[in-house]
Amino acid sequence: SFKDGDVAPIIYLNIPNFSELTVTEKKINFIYFILPAILLEKEKIKKAYNYVVNHLEDTNVNDTIQSLYNYCNCTSSNELLLCLKEQPNSIILAQAAVESGWGTSRFFLEGNNLFGIHTYNNDVSKLKANNSSLVYVKKYNTISESISHYLRTLAKGYAYENYRIKRFKDVSPIELIHELTMYSERRELYVKDLESIIEYNNLTVYDNFELIDD
Repeated sequence: SFKDGDVAPIIYLNIPNFSELTVTEKKINFIYFILPAILLEKEKIKKAYNYVVNHLEDTNVNDTIQSLYNYCNCTSSNELLLCLKEQPNSIILAQAAVESGWGTSRFFLEGNNLFGIHTYNNDVSKLKANNSSLVYVKKYNTISESISHYLRTLAKGYAYENYRIKRFKDVSPIELIHELTMYSERRELYVKDLESIIEYNNLTVYDNFELIDD
């Protein structure tokens, strides 16, 4: 449930049929469907970020910090903070909307893949693209797995280094998405799509939404 920017931590087990809804209903129901899961995954990363901040002065690397270095595939505390910096909800929602067709794509319906993340032929958890025998996308058990993998992709991928640096400076989502050209082969056109979706659907209103105890 949503109230004044607070979201109860609900995870849905079954994907509704968004294609049967009107465009307006489809969009709002899609957002309400995935936002609780987004906030749950972000909360895990926020706790890790705060842990790093509270242990910056420690001389020894404990097991928790080491596991975060492994998660972020980095070697310095500054890189850890860049990796674990909060991701704006509006950007997550916009990319999910583009990549899943507002929850109507086959990859989402059959594989819980919200963000069009590709994988390899030897990955047992995969779906084949209809128009290619060489292109596969990752298949997830839940949308939470999809969100978690997406967040980690942006957190450690070499192509998103400038994105992480700019994200740490708390710039606006519209400015930040211009560092996501490498996410799609469509490059600048992809960024324009994200910008249009964020602005037309007023997605920045969700950037201040937080989890509450139900």
